[in-house]
Amino acid sequence: MHSSSDVALATNELAAARVELTRLHDRERELLVELRSVRSAARVQQDKINDLFKQQRLPAPITRLPLTVLSDIIHRVILDTHPEPDAHRCTKRELASVSRLWRDAIFTFPNLWTTVAIDPLWSISLVMSHVERSGECPLDIIIRNWTDYSSSSLLKDVLGVVVTCGYRWRSLVIQTISGTPAVQVVKSIWRMRFISLESVKIFGVQTFGDLPLLTSRYTPSLKHLMIRSEGRIDQLPATSSLQTGIFQWFGPGSGSLLSCLPSYQQLRKLILCGRSDGWPRPQSIHLPALVSLTLKVADPQLALAAMVVPNLNYLEFPPPCYPDGWVHMFEGFPNMFTNIRHLRLIDDSNVPRFTPFLESAEAGAMAVCAACPGVRHLELHADDIPTFFHPNTPTERWSHLECLTLEGLRVGMIPSGLIQWINGRTSKEERLLQVTLSEFHVFGNIPDGSWLTTLRKSIRGRCLFKLKDVPLKSTLEVNTWSQGDTLDSHGSCDSLGIFSKDCFEG
Repeated sequence: MHSSSDVALATNELAAARVELTRLHDRERELLVELRSVRSAARVQQDKINDLFKQQRLPAPITRLPLTVLSDIIHRVILDTHPEPDAHRCTKRELASVSRLWRDAIFTFPNLWTTVAIDPLWSISLVMSHVERSGECPLDIIIRNWTDYSSSSLLKDVLGVVVTCGYRWRSLVIQTISGTPAVQVVKSIWRMRFISLESVKIFGVQTFGDLPLLTSRYTPSLKHLMIRSEGRIDQLPATSSLQTGIFQWFGPGSGSLLSCLPSYQQLRKLILCGRSDGWPRPQSIHLPALVSLTLKVADPQLALAAMVVPNLNYLEFPPPCYPDGWVHMFEGFPNMFTNIRHLRLIDDSNVPRFTPFLESAEAGAMAVCAACPGVRHLELHADDIPTFFHPNTPTERWSHLECLTLEGLRVGMIPSGLIQWINGRTSKEERLLQVTLSEFHVFGNIPDGSWLTTLRKSIRGRCLFKLKDVPLKSTLEVNTWSQGDTLDSHGSCDSLGIFSKDCFEG
């Protein structure tokens, strides 16, 4: 039995618990009232914010950009749209119709009006508006697409508008001009003086013969010249300020072309593409400022022999398509090109070549290395790996090499000779070489990635390895979780183009 004191204590505790419960219930009701009040106030505040947005109509972020920044963005969009004359004729109009702000940004930015196309699709009023709105900014002139079926009178009128501001011409492109009337109109500017003209490109046109326009008398500021002729190029204009020359021809040999080069004493970059015969005598062409030379001619050895280029830094020409080709090209130039740092020996035309015997390959590699002993960056086709890198290649060869780029490696191929040379080079504490593989060739089915893993393991830690556009066949595994059960789905994926921007060690 419970004593009276125990009953009294239990009664008091029960009464105290009931009082506390009553207090909590009252507090709950107060909080619910407060919550309803807060929710109501929040709804009122949200409605107020919505009304303010509707009333003020705050502008989109792009409309808050400074006008000059918006104009620069639009300018970049137009420059990235090709062909450029159509972008200035159509894209600019479309962008101007977006809003009044965009229209103001386009019409008040002179640099958006500096490209003027003398084209059958451009009206004379469109040309005049570009000339006027460009202010006094330099002009980039494009003359193109005039044929026998075009109106030569329109060409004459439009050209007349543009030559009135010839002192502002910065660049000139002449493209696809044919038919006697059109050619005669274009030739009318040959003896006009353009004091600010720095760049001229002429391609896809009939041969115009003598080009006084491109001489120092008429274009004293000319620095960059490109001529792409369907026939021969027997003469080059005499201009002392030229820094870049790109000459490509498709007709029979232009043997006298190189004899015109000595006047280009400031020439820094030269590209010659085409068949040729009768090169000048050895060491008769002095180009002291030349730093970049590309020779895509039938026999580059004769062209190299004719030149004296003490400051040449970059040399490019296609590999030979006959046995002993490397020896023929380089054996007469020991230590001739000691300043060359970048050597590219790759042909983009995919002409089949003979695979030389080991003795010929070794002699060719020695000749190339002896002529260009200071190369830092070497670019080769993968077919030439056995020539330059085989098990017997001395590790001290290419001792200054920092970057090696190989194009056209067959997917699944492991270049063992190159790997042995890299391993031997690393053991002598040479600087880690950066090896880049790109433009892979795929024959038959695409193998899985195991060959790439094998290649990577074979040179782990011995070079910096870069891959570009590697074709891989990938297998995907999909795991789906549902109520504790696991469903596995397996399937094949098409080849993936992968570009690795980051280097990783072997």
